[in-house]
Amino acid sequence: MARKTHQIKKWLPCPLWDFAGLQDWLNEQAQAGYALEKWPGFWFIGRVIFRKDPSAVHARYCLDPIQEHFGIAKLREQEAGYRELGWHYVDKIQNYYAIYRCDDPRVPDLYTDLESLSWAMKKQVRIACLRLLFWLVWAAVLFQDEWPRLLHEREAVVMELILHSDVLIPLYAILLILILNALFHGINTLRGVRRIRARLRRGEQPIPRPRRYPEPLHNLVDWSLLGALVLYLGCLGLSGTMRTKTLSGPEEWAFPHVTLEEVLPAGATFQDYVHQGVLSSDTFDRSWLAPEQYDVAQGGMVRVGDAVQQETRLYQESVRTLTPSLAQAVYRGRVASQHRSLELYRLNWEKNAPYLHPNLPNAYGEFQEEALSYPGLDGLTRFTYRNLDQSAANTVYIGWEDNRVFVLRCSGAVDSEAALDLLVQRLAQD
Repeated sequence: MARKTHQIKKWLPCPLWDFAGLQDWLNEQAQAGYALEKWPGFWFIGRVIFRKDPSAVHARYCLDPIQEHFGIAKLREQEAGYRELGWHYVDKIQNYYAIYRCDDPRVPDLYTDLESLSWAMKKQVRIACLRLLFWLVWAAVLFQDEWPRLLHEREAVVMELILHSDVLIPLYAILLILILNALFHGINTLRGVRRIRARLRRGEQPIPRPRRYPEPLHNLVDWSLLGALVLYLGCLGLSGTMRTKTLSGPEEWAFPHVTLEEVLPAGATFQDYVHQGVLSSDTFDRSWLAPEQYDVAQGGMVRVGDAVQQETRLYQESVRTLTPSLAQAVYRGRVASQHRSLELYRLNWEKNAPYLHPNLPNAYGEFQEEALSYPGLDGLTRFTYRNLDQSAANTVYIGWEDNRVFVLRCSGAVDSEAALDLLVQRLAQD
């Protein structure tokens, strides 16, 4: 029965690109009686597999820069030529180097000419450049939807970070650290390989880098961050933090608000919509930075006197943040989002109206945006626009007071000014 080889795993103390450091370390292990068994491949976490071998004290290891991205078959072809010189293929270090071992002290090293070794290292510089380019492209693709928004919708991005801080801030922080770690590793690799080649071209031997175990630390950071992200998102899901709570109506609106019946004209008759049947907006959410977020609505058909019934709706959003500065950021984000939404809707209408509504080519018209000064509020913006058929005006108030932000959307028979006055009074009493 064949005797099972006892494997010993050792942490790699130098970076993968460090030609001289890797070679010296392998030879030190050989002098200590440890022969290289296997160099881990894709799932390399910084541990190299050796076996106890008394004959290893007579062995030397040399690294051969891999010239192309070829696999084991190509390496085997090259191995035949090196075997005649007394060097035997052991394994490869990713796409950097092939590892050869020789047990005859009289056999010269694989590379006795430093200039030849510098030409062999030329491909390593190119590989390092390609790897760094890959991480840059990966970062760009990962945030491909966020880069344009950071340039053109900064206020909305900041608002979303506040409203969903318990999910977005840890997620973005972990992804950012992962990207920076990868870029730092790629830049350090490129600089290291170029430094080695520069010394070889000058006819100087490469100098091993300080042994600080960079590969285990790099992998430890990556895996720890990914594990923390998975664990955190799992905890959020189990705790219910990521689930929005659905409300059952005004009786659960625990924030300063107005009801539709309070802001209808005198003598109006109101036929309420079945709750959630048409409006689909009556929710409560929360986050670290904004622990109270309501999005509610009422609507129905209103008749004033002998007039035809008019569809009427009242939407309200209320956000309470931890500080007034956070509320100001949410206010700016809400204003910017409303402006962009109406602008996109107007452009879409102008583009499609001649085909969809040839008799109403200019039905949408322009919206108006006004920054107002209102007693009791730190900020107030009003948007006004009309429905497509020009039948009813729509008014949107976005206000900010201390650590509260509100959005009041009025349409149909709602008296928007009366609704604003009443809401501001209740904000002052809150």
